[in-house]
Amino acid sequence: MIIAAALALGLLLGYALQRGGFCMNTAFRSFVYEKDRSLVRAWILVLVINIIGVQLLTELGVLYPQVAPFFWPAIILGGFVFGVGMVLAGGCASGTYYRCGRGMLGSTGALLGFALGTAVVDGGALLGLQRVLRAPTLDVGGREATVFNLLGIESLGARWALLGALAAVAVFWLARAPKQRFVIGWGWMRTGAAVGLLALAAWLVSALAGREFGLSFTQPTVAITRFLVAGDSSGISVASYMVIGVPIGALLAAKAAGEAILRLPEPRTLLRQFGGGVTMGGGASIAGGCNIGHSITGVSTLGIGAIVATVFIMIGSWAMTWAVLRSERGRA
Repeated sequence: MIIAAALALGLLLGYALQRGGFCMNTAFRSFVYEKDRSLVRAWILVLVINIIGVQLLTELGVLYPQVAPFFWPAIILGGFVFGVGMVLAGGCASGTYYRCGRGMLGSTGALLGFALGTAVVDGGALLGLQRVLRAPTLDVGGREATVFNLLGIESLGARWALLGALAAVAVFWLARAPKQRFVIGWGWMRTGAAVGLLALAAWLVSALAGREFGLSFTQPTVAITRFLVAGDSSGISVASYMVIGVPIGALLAAKAAGEAILRLPEPRTLLRQFGGGVTMGGGASIAGGCNIGHSITGVSTLGIGAIVATVFIMIGSWAMTWAVLRSERGRA
C-alpha cells in the first residue's frame, strides 16, 4: 500500500509539474534575466506550505525530519556545478524528469546524463572527491545546522513567531503579484499549491516507510541506476517509486492537453543537454541533493546547508546563463 501511495503521489506530481510548467531552472533564471516571476512565486508558495507544514507535523510528533549535514565545501561546489549543469541541460532535475514524459527527447538525453553523473560521483570514479569535499562539516555547538539552532531559538512560541514573520512577508509579496500574462496550463498559484501539498504529502508517505525525508530526485536516481545496471536493489526506497511516477504523470497530463509529441533536437543541442545532465548529476551527488532535495525538502527543515546549496545553485545558473547569452550575442 505504501508503494502504491508513492507511485500515485509521483503520478500526481508529474501531472502538476507538466500542467504548471514548473521548472526551477526557469524560476531561478527569472530572478536576473526575465521580468516574469511567476515560477518564483510558485516556488515561494511551495516553501510556505512546506516550512509551516513540516514544522507543524514535527511539533505534533508525526515527523522527525532528517536535516542534511552542512558539509560546506561539497555544498558550495556541488550546488554551483548543479546550477551550471541545469542551464546546459535545459531544465532542473525534476523538470528533466517530467519533460521526458511529454516526449522531449533532449530531456531524455539529459536524464541519461544525470543518471551517469550521479553514478560517477556516488560510488564511481569520483567517489574519493566526494568524500574529501564532504569531510569538513559545520554544526551549531554540536547540534544540527538549522536556522533555529543558529539563532538560539528554543521555545515553541519563538519558533512560531519567526515562522509567522517569514510567512507573512512571503504572503504579502505574493499578494502583490501582478496578473500573470501568457498563461499556458495552470497559473502560478494553482501550480504552487499543488506542488506544495504534494511535496508535504511526500513527507507523510516517506514517514510511513520509516524514511524521515520528503521529495528527493538524486538518491532515487542513483538507486534506480544501480538496480538497472547491476541488479542492486539495496537503495530502492519509497522515494524511488515517487520518481518513477513523475514522467508517467507528465505523460498523462500532456496527453490530456494534446501536448504529448516526440521532439528530437538537433544533434548539437542533444549533446549539450546530455553533457548538462552529466554535470548536473555530478553536482547533485557532490552536494547531497538537487533543486528538490535541497531547495524544497531541505529548506523546509530550515537546514542551513540546504539554504546555502540553493544560493549556489542560483549563482551557478546565473553564471552559466550569462555565459550562454554572451556566446549567442558573439555569434550573432
